[in-house]
Amino acid sequence: LIRKIILPNTIWRITSLRHLHVNLHVAFDSDAEELGDSSILENLVSFSCPSLSCGEDAERIIKRIIKRIPNLCKLSCIFYESPDSSMNCNHFPRLNCLTHLESLKIFYYGSPLNNGEFILPLNLKKLTLSNFRLPWSHISTIGRLPNLEVLKLLSGAFEGETWDVEEEEFQNLKFLSLDNLNIAQWNASCDDFPKLERLILQNCKDLEEIPEDFGNIPTLGMIEVHWCGRSAEESAKRIEEEYGDIKVLI
Repeated sequence: LIRKIILPNTIWRITSLRHLHVNLHVAFDSDAEELGDSSILENLVSFSCPSLSCGEDAERIIKRIIKRIPNLCKLSCIFYESPDSSMNCNHFPRLNCLTHLESLKIFYYGSPLNNGEFILPLNLKKLTLSNFRLPWSHISTIGRLPNLEVLKLLSGAFEGETWDVEEEEFQNLKFLSLDNLNIAQWNASCDDFPKLERLILQNCKDLEEIPEDFGNIPTLGMIEVHWCGRSAEESAKRIEEEYGDIKVLI
């Protein structure tokens, strides 16, 4: 990890950092030796935007990072396809060791993963995924996260025309955003998102309709529909007309 950051006329001790952002994406070498400096960055709570190769390399690096940043709460990063794809090691790395992590944002770059099983921290409250292009069946692991409140699925995070939401998923979700997905049919009920407060649909041009039963979610106050098809817009308007407490923005 970086020992110190040098700015014009200023030297910050790395141990005092709380937020670290790198504009030019940092790439980690999994074969690099540990730094001699044994300092632990206890004050660092947010880190962006490291680039990690999927698979065992990423897992080794993340374990190394968490030893240095034990209180990391917010992570934004890029995962890219493992160059060693011949070894079938291009899979989503295990992130459950990030026990304090509450917010996670990941953009994936590469061909679809060999194993799309998400192994995420149980304390996670906010999750943003982009470009994984996995089938909707892989979302169940995310839906079972007990503390998840905010979920943003962007730019092909999942692919497939039908999303069948299973029982006992997303029980504490308050905010859901679907952006630039090819979903056409969304099979869900009010019981699947019992605490949802805000729903945003954007660039989901194939979506036929918003589940009508969402009008029975007692906490739902806002539905936004941007650049979707006419049928999705009309379904939102029907919910607004039938359930007066829900505001719809087209």
